[in-house]
Amino acid sequence: MPVSHTYAFEPGLWEVDGIYRDANNVPHSQEGQLLVSHTPELWTIDSQIKISGEDKRDFLTRYEFDPIPPDAPHAEWKSYSGGPEPIYGLFVIIEETIMMPWQSQTGQYWGQEVLTYKSATLYLSRGFAFLKDKRVSTWSANMKRLTD
Repeated sequence: MPVSHTYAFEPGLWEVDGIYRDANNVPHSQEGQLLVSHTPELWTIDSQIKISGEDKRDFLTRYEFDPIPPDAPHAEWKSYSGGPEPIYGLFVIIEETIMMPWQSQTGQYWGQEVLTYKSATLYLSRGFAFLKDKRVSTWSANMKRLTD
């Protein structure tokens, strides 16, 4: 039975909390919010994630993509987070899973996030980031929908 995904496909506010592991595999708590917005021409996700600990940092990221038809098996997206270049990626929908492989324009910064549908208001997020062949981070988080 196909899953009717809500994350990214419906506007709303999502809360994120979980564990972020840095390049040395040191765990830090992470928390934040994701705001999904739709216009007829553009869908966006504005993400604010705070990482705790000695290496405290905030990630502010904006994801942009064309509206995704409900039966589309994949869609392209672009994100901006204050780095030297945008990130390009895909949403690849496979049953209850949204896979999001991505890379920078030069291909040196790359990774993947996997979102697993648990309910219309809960997804599990697992992911990793690499710079060339060096692991930068991994993360494991819950994403809970707060509002429509």
